[in-house]
Amino acid sequence: MRAKDIYLLILVTLIWGLSYPAMKIGARYMPPLSFGAWRFFLGALFLLPLVVKRQGKLWHPGRDFWPLFLLGFLQTGMMGGALHLGITMVKSGITAVVLYSYPFFFTLLAFLLLKENMTWKQVTGLIIGFLGLVLAVNPWQMHLARAEFLGIVVLIGGAFVWGLATVYLKAAFKDHDKLAVTTYQMLYGSLVLLFIAALTEHGLHFSWTLTGLGTIIYLSLFTSALGFAVLLPIQARYPAGQTSVYLFLVPVFGVIFSTLLLGEKLTLNLLLGLALVALGIITVNLGAMEPAGGKRDWMRPASKQEGR
Repeated sequence: MRAKDIYLLILVTLIWGLSYPAMKIGARYMPPLSFGAWRFFLGALFLLPLVVKRQGKLWHPGRDFWPLFLLGFLQTGMMGGALHLGITMVKSGITAVVLYSYPFFFTLLAFLLLKENMTWKQVTGLIIGFLGLVLAVNPWQMHLARAEFLGIVVLIGGAFVWGLATVYLKAAFKDHDKLAVTTYQMLYGSLVLLFIAALTEHGLHFSWTLTGLGTIIYLSLFTSALGFAVLLPIQARYPAGQTSVYLFLVPVFGVIFSTLLLGEKLTLNLLLGLALVALGIITVNLGAMEPAGGKRDWMRPASKQEGR
């Protein structure tokens, strides 16, 4: 990977890590689905002028409506809704860790559906990174209430849908401007989420308090708009396993920021977990650098590997 793309990925992980305590704070001022819907809707509006400048027009071709709507339904409507609902039932640090089982779903689905290759080094790196997250959260000391358990189930569902949406993005929008795709899918998904919020939360809600407004502006401008605009083009350029491992840094930063802002404990487990995440990143990139025609990719038939 180019150094510039690595730096941008790390920047995204910092921005997204800070978003978890911000969501936890903002959830005190608005119902979860309304909060998520407005966040993504405003994020799309922030991106739209950039899209118009790049394309020279406001809207996309009509033939792209249903693919973009489906992507928005998955990426923003379902995943975004699950995230904002789940974080009201689970601590923000735990929310970050559970949601970021997403790279495993993404990598596995890319392997199954897009026939992307994975080497044993890449698989090992993903496992090391995930073990680092488990160690950081220290789940064996958790005593889950019913609401927390339900929240984790919701977040796991959101992680799976996020992985599926990213695979669909790579398959259906190879030749599209990724900034435009991000903007339109976010707009369509947020409209779906606004509709669901209006039905389930007895109308749409918004907070004009300084704290509530500040969190939603941060999440919409930096997390939803800037974060996805940077991440999605990078994911489209590289194999899933090579980019997804960097996203393991998000929950680590999420736990750190939750400690600083919400008073959650900073433990030795977290520091050891961060070290494992770093080791996972190095291992995955070593696997991605293996030359073509070298060691056979795992679980790939020999006839395909040898070009028969």
